[in-house]
Amino acid sequence: MSWQAYIDSSLLGTGKIDKAGIYSRAGDSTWAKSAGFDLSADELKAIARGFDDNGGIQGSGIKLQGEKYLTIRAEDRSIYGKKGNKGVIAVRTKQALVIGHYPESTQPGEAAKIVEALADYLIQASY
Repeated sequence: MSWQAYIDSSLLGTGKIDKAGIYSRAGDSTWAKSAGFDLSADELKAIARGFDDNGGIQGSGIKLQGEKYLTIRAEDRSIYGKKGNKGVIAVRTKQALVIGHYPESTQPGEAAKIVEALADYLIQASY
């Protein structure tokens, strides 16, 4: 399956994630993304650093497409952010970052389960 197919079927195809991307673990390259989900190099690198510097991203929040999200969880594997009733889930695998954005109509737990499941699959496949 191509990286874009993971975005289209495993994330967007659920109807619970409205924007998503898969990036290199360092946040320096885009492997696949949904249309219009354009993250700046600085935004990607800040998220990538946040996995190793949980306190930093807890204090500064998460920026995606110029919007700031309150960091509600930051660990070495997962970072969760929220803005009102919408939010973002970022999960780090051995080689990749999987980032999913969920709309107001999706419960945070539903979104987390979907993004974390794809990350688990990639980890099992040595990615």
